[in-house]
Formats: sequence, structure tokens, C-alpha cells
Amino acid sequence: MDELAVGRIGAPHGVDGRLRVVSFSGETEHILRIKTASLRMGGRSMSVRITGSWPNGESVLIKVDGYDSPEAARALTGWEIWVPRGQAAPCARDEYYYADLAGCSLVDGDRILGVVAGVSEGGNGALLEVEMPSGPSVYVPFRKEFIGTVDVKARRIELLAPWILE
Repeated sequence: MDELAVGRIGAPHGVDGRLRVVSFSGETEHILRIKTASLRMGGRSMSVRITGSWPNGESVLIKVDGYDSPEAARALTGWEIWVPRGQAAPCARDEYYYADLAGCSLVDGDRILGVVAGVSEGGNGALLEVEMPSGPSVYVPFRKEFIGTVDVKARRIELLAPWILE
């Protein structure tokens, strides 16, 4: 199943086991509609039923079935919420999920320089982890000074500054 991470569970809120959720997209409407989800952290995964959700400023509060106190709910702090792609926040035109960048070729004109293995968050923003054919992976800042056109359908990402790979 094609799933995406939509948020991270934070600290318990209140006395009934509600949990604060920070949305990865910044949007919260899609999180308010989730009824079942996969929670993942490290190599662990579990399926949960969400019995309630409430807007809470820029975040959302959720109630997970079986976690009825702050002490019990605290066990879920730090877990990511994963849902089928259709339940994630919709992308606008020329938007994409970081997960969609994995497997794209990093190109300079018609020359393939490497393949994106994933995206990591760095101190100044996102970094593309690029697997190079000639050796170890390198990280390329995912910033307009270095990255041009991103064409997820064609699986191509234009590198404007190939010298960064040297």
C-alpha cells in the first residue's frame, strides 16, 4: 500500500489521553478525518484506531483507542502517523511529497548524475541524499540555488550547480 507520513505525535494534552499531533504539511484538515492509521517509529509499527480529533491552533489533538490516560498516551510520543496516500493532504499544482523524490534521477542536461535515495532535514532545510554511480552517497541542498525543475512524473530533478558534487 502506498502510505505517507502525515504527522508526528507530541506530548499528551489533558487528562483523558489526548495527544498533540504536528502536521508535516502544515495543514490539519486531513488529520481531523483519520479514523485508522499506522504508527511507526524506528523499525516498529502498529495499527491504531483514532476515536476522536479536535483542532488545536496549528496542531491537532487526537484520541487513540486504548490510551485513556496521559501516562498511557505518553508511550506514543514521537511516533509518526502514516496513512494511505489518498488520506494525506492533497498536493497543489507543482507540489509533491518528499517521498515522491526518492528514485528520481538527478540530471545535468541529458546526463544522469545520480539517483535520489531520500530526503533528510538539515539545519538550513531539506537535503537530497543522492546515490552516486562512482561511490558513496552525497547530500545536495534542496534549494533554488542548486535545484531547478523537479518533474516527478518524468522522475527527473535538474541540478543547476553540478560543481556541488565535486
